[in-house]
Amino acid sequence: MRNLIEKCESGLTLVEMLTAVTIIVIMGGTTYAVFNTAIKAYHKTQSKLIKAQSCRVAMDQLVTDLRQIQVDTSDEMLVLFSEDRPTAFGEMDILSFVTLVQTDPDPFVAEVDAPSILSTPPLSDVRRVAYYVGLKVPTEELRGENLIPPPYTAAQEPEQDISGQEETLTLYRIVTTALNPELAINAFMNTGTIPTVDENGTPILSFEVKTLVNGIVNFDLKYVDEEGQPYDFWDQTDAIPMVVQVLISIIDEDRQESTPIQTFAQNPGVMVPGSLTQSTMVYLPASANTSR
Repeated sequence: MRNLIEKCESGLTLVEMLTAVTIIVIMGGTTYAVFNTAIKAYHKTQSKLIKAQSCRVAMDQLVTDLRQIQVDTSDEMLVLFSEDRPTAFGEMDILSFVTLVQTDPDPFVAEVDAPSILSTPPLSDVRRVAYYVGLKVPTEELRGENLIPPPYTAAQEPEQDISGQEETLTLYRIVTTALNPELAINAFMNTGTIPTVDENGTPILSFEVKTLVNGIVNFDLKYVDEEGQPYDFWDQTDAIPMVVQVLISIIDEDRQESTPIQTFAQNPGVMVPGSLTQSTMVYLPASANTSR
């Protein structure tokens, strides 16, 4: 009977309880640490995928426009404008040309059904586009104001940390029915306002400023002629390039350290460490030069 009572009253000692609790806490902490690491890795991967996707969309838009380019070396309205703009930490080039832009409704279909559908004639799908890098402006401000962000110019002092400023740079695309390059380019390089009439006083039917991708680190364009000679910018008035090389780099938000500014001052146009980069080569169609 006494042995039975002792067995019923037996239990865990204080030391055993503390040991068990300690083991549970250690296992729980380890499980949480592993789970938290997995969650952070997932969010970092998702963030990089979104960034890479936005860069790819911007690249696809530029490639599509280049493949539809229309140039006439004998017509000043249809010239290709390019400018090489090296900054302290990367290239911020400018490119403008006339291309065919998909419109809604399609001009051909709309013209057929115009008497029954449209009260005004449809806009032409021939537009001048311009690509350049400028300071980031919220989309709602772009829509609400008659202002155009100017091209970015490097104002940092040597050895200044640029990690914060990189987040403020945006690749813009301008689409307008104003084919005159001086009028379109002057709008964002000098006046900073959307023009409403051309040099002849004719109303400009459309002038849109669109944000393609934020966090630009490098927007570098190279041009190759028919002999394979590369150029930083294209200023030949009697020919068009055979190939346009495009490189777009955007800031990687997960990078651990910034790169010194001197690296890019000495090697403009390089692929920036700690960034997501996409590049391609666009062969311009033989029919692009309408003067032939």
